[in-house]
Amino acid sequence: MVFIVHMQHGHLLEQIIANFNSQFFMNDFVFLNPKYLRDGNEKELCDLLLILNDECIVVSVKGTDGKYKSDSKLQNWLVKKTWEGSKQAKGGINWLKKVSFTGRNLWNEDRKFEPNSLRAICGLTLLECSQHPFEPIEYEIRQPKSDVPLHVLSINDFLNVVVWLGSISDVFDYFSKRANVSHTFTGINQEQPLLAYYTLCSKDVNGFLGEDSEELGAMHQLHLMENLDRYNERDRVAGYVNAVVRELHTRHPSIESYMPPEFMNHVEPLENRSAYLQMTAMLNALPISNKVYLGQEIESLLKDLRHSGQAGCFAFKPLLREFVFVFACFSKLSRTQRIRSLHPMLPAALYSYNVTEGLGVAFDADNPDSGFDLSWVRDYKTFDENDQKLAEFLFPGQEQTLVADLFGQARPYMPE
Repeated sequence: MVFIVHMQHGHLLEQIIANFNSQFFMNDFVFLNPKYLRDGNEKELCDLLLILNDECIVVSVKGTDGKYKSDSKLQNWLVKKTWEGSKQAKGGINWLKKVSFTGRNLWNEDRKFEPNSLRAICGLTLLECSQHPFEPIEYEIRQPKSDVPLHVLSINDFLNVVVWLGSISDVFDYFSKRANVSHTFTGINQEQPLLAYYTLCSKDVNGFLGEDSEELGAMHQLHLMENLDRYNERDRVAGYVNAVVRELHTRHPSIESYMPPEFMNHVEPLENRSAYLQMTAMLNALPISNKVYLGQEIESLLKDLRHSGQAGCFAFKPLLREFVFVFACFSKLSRTQRIRSLHPMLPAALYSYNVTEGLGVAFDADNPDSGFDLSWVRDYKTFDENDQKLAEFLFPGQEQTLVADLFGQARPYMPE
């Protein structure tokens, strides 16, 4: 009976972590207990799989039996579970290259992945440490050798990384950079100084020094105390983009009731949808700074246009990417009219930004509950006179390239 209770506790931990991550990573990109077949038997690839485009993080979660442990027993438990979790994460990374597997996302839908379709940027071992959830714990970190970085964190530290960075893109970038300084860690509950350095000093963490940990930790704590309201506002405004990602999953049951007839042949059959996943991936891959900036622009446009009978739009090309987004808001137009109006905006934006792929999102400025409509254009290379004229009208000239901070405040981009 003790074994069964322990397993239930472990699965509960995995579910809690998965549900928490989904608030920032979205349900389509968090997979719980993916499995593959070996010799006719079903095997578990890992506890959690987090996916960003064709990259992933393989996660192993280790929970305690809930009993209080002396300091020496806790040390032994941490050493043992660090090795076990790291070995399992490494094994999962290796199997990614060799086998097809099935993962169940947090919509409770199964998705099949082919061998080598995902590249693991790292493995994570997450250790439950409710006995000492905050104070740093030093112990000997023993891990198997691996070509792919293997990290070990307390569950509490990992959840803090997620909540303060705010998006799957930023979390993936953080753990990619963390590999360069992982040698500075001597245990768990030691993440705050590096998170402070990454957030407040430089995303190039090579300058991070372990001896600065106390000062960085204090600096981060003060930063959070002074900016908690700004973080809450950041997440609220980023919600404009995240809401589109969530809503894309569930299609309107009678799309023919509002979709212009001339576009119906581009609508995928309900039982064979795949394009929505690619559209959600494009939006969800945006760093939190982009999501907040876009959310602020969308909110401002919606307020200006509400019940005005007018329309407005803006284009956004992510830095160093070869596609463009168009966000358009319409007042006093039906859903069918909004879709028709959005359609020509995309070629105009492609022409203006000299790219061949674009994603357009249409909002109803009068009713926030009426849903979103999207249009996706790929490999568009032939532009006519109407495209060029509309580009000059809607997107005149090339605007200055901007980058935003974690609260969405934009500044001119200066290449390093």
